[in-house]
Amino acid sequence: MPAKVKALENQTKHLTKEEIEARQAAEESTMPVRELVQLKKPRFLSGNAAAGYYWKLTVGRMEGLAILDDLDSEQLGVYCQMLARAEILYRQSADASKALRDAIKTKDSKQIGSALEAVAGVEKTLQALESRILQYAEKLGLTPTGRVHLARKRAAAAAVPEEADDLFGD
Repeated sequence: MPAKVKALENQTKHLTKEEIEARQAAEESTMPVRELVQLKKPRFLSGNAAAGYYWKLTVGRMEGLAILDDLDSEQLGVYCQMLARAEILYRQSADASKALRDAIKTKDSKQIGSALEAVAGVEKTLQALESRILQYAEKLGLTPTGRVHLARKRAAAAAVPEEADDLFGD
């Protein structure tokens, strides 16, 4: 499996001055720098009221933060859609748990068995979805560690000296 791609400031290998300049130019040409970011809700969210709610909530919470770019609209849309799916699964989990409690009261082993299977199935699906939601949130910078990671990258990029000789006091 190939190694993950690293930004120039995160690399530890030694590069020539030409390699560094070429890499910096390539990174600058692919990393957008916009003064005004206007995230537009993707069309695939138009029929999903819950996902639209999460879109408005997340974009509102991010007001004044320079975390996402216009290019991130679809990824944020997928994140919001996953939150809407999780909401449905939470309701299904509560319903399955209630059915299990009712089955236990009746002491019917077949009902208890099928209710247990329903609870286990919903919980398994919910755990997988929650894991993906956290992964998306981390990548989008919506978690505390995600924001720290982004801040560290920005600080490192701002602190890069112009010449490597400056590091050694020459």
